[in-house]
Amino acid sequence: MDATAPRPSPQVAPLDSAASWRALAGSGVLAMFGVSALYGSTFGLFLLPLQQSLGWSRGEIAFALTLATLFTPLVAPLTGWVVDKVPLRPLILAGVVLQSLNFAAFSMMQGSVWVYYGLCLALMVTAAGASLLSLAKLVQGWFDQSLGRALGLLFACGGVGGILHPLWTQAVISQFGWRQAFMVMAGLSLMTCGVAALLFVRERDPAARRGVSAMPDARPPASMAAAPGANGPGSMAAFLRDAIWWKLALFNMLFALGVGAIFMHFAALLQDRGATPGQAAFAMSLVGLGGLTGNLLAGWLADRMPASRLAVIVMAVPMLATLVIYAGGGLWVSIAAGGLLGLCSGGDNSVSLLLARRYFSAETFGRASATQMVATAAGGGISPWLAGLVHDRTGSYDLALIMAAACMGAAALAAWWLPESREATTGGESTLTKVA
Repeated sequence: MDATAPRPSPQVAPLDSAASWRALAGSGVLAMFGVSALYGSTFGLFLLPLQQSLGWSRGEIAFALTLATLFTPLVAPLTGWVVDKVPLRPLILAGVVLQSLNFAAFSMMQGSVWVYYGLCLALMVTAAGASLLSLAKLVQGWFDQSLGRALGLLFACGGVGGILHPLWTQAVISQFGWRQAFMVMAGLSLMTCGVAALLFVRERDPAARRGVSAMPDARPPASMAAAPGANGPGSMAAFLRDAIWWKLALFNMLFALGVGAIFMHFAALLQDRGATPGQAAFAMSLVGLGGLTGNLLAGWLADRMPASRLAVIVMAVPMLATLVIYAGGGLWVSIAAGGLLGLCSGGDNSVSLLLARRYFSAETFGRASATQMVATAAGGGISPWLAGLVHDRTGSYDLALIMAAACMGAAALAAWWLPESREATTGGESTLTKVA
């Protein structure tokens, strides 16, 4: 054998294969026990315990999310650049360890609210490696015809976490205290996510990051191939000059502005209306069940209808659910409306990523999605603080609910304004028509 002959490229698993579903399964476990599911679905359950134990107001506690919003423009673009440039598996493993340590640190908080703020900001950095952005980047490299369903399943796994975590978290808080709840979070994050990342999480073609030629099977997904001139921008400065990026950012910001005001205060809102802590935890689980169903449904529909039109439905329905919560009509009516709210907000996760993949290339997917996170964080970070201030000043969440519904209605209009593809704005023939 000629020693100078080029070494054959390693075989790469086909798209939409059994290996693809194994990678999705591992990513799904990470989504189920990651920061977004563990803390995002239970944040509201800690409002009253922290207020009672440490003496902080609800507005002060929710202000941590606003600080995170101010920090997002620094963290999100860097995270997007990293997931586009470095191998994902070691990045995810490091993220699992760091986020677990961060959860453990929450259990040691004392009376200073600034320590809490610092730990929340640190969580943005430590959770970045194993974030949904990293997982979505990995999954989109494994699928072609089933991309919508794959992303829907990925976010649905986060929805499963949203169902389960409020129940056990409230039980631990009630029996042992909020500090112990954070320690359980740390253990679950380390054990479940660590095992899943070690056994199942693989990139389909890590050699492509180094510019190594792959086998023919390593081609990018056909449904994700962009037409000439349709790739969109690749740098932050270019994103800021791109009209489609701004339209998508407006859509994401408005919906996050509306949903964030409700989700982070929903458990406290229900308890203000007479719910027990157990009923509030059940309501949060119902919201998580809605998120699970919404992601599955949106992923299935996104493979069959224009994602931008699906986004209009995903925005309009939660607006009506929010108005039902405002109108009252009984505790269980509000809980059922919360489930409907979760149904559509869960679908928004899948739809938003599919829209980003429609308008931007695979090579810039991480950066495009990460920069959109800045817009999402701007809405989702400010609104819980504003809702907390409204409650502190007025004694109820009524005004906050009206403001949230208005933002969701505006988001539906912004979704209607989005084009079907990047080329649709220039009149060119699009090869992306069937994407998302």
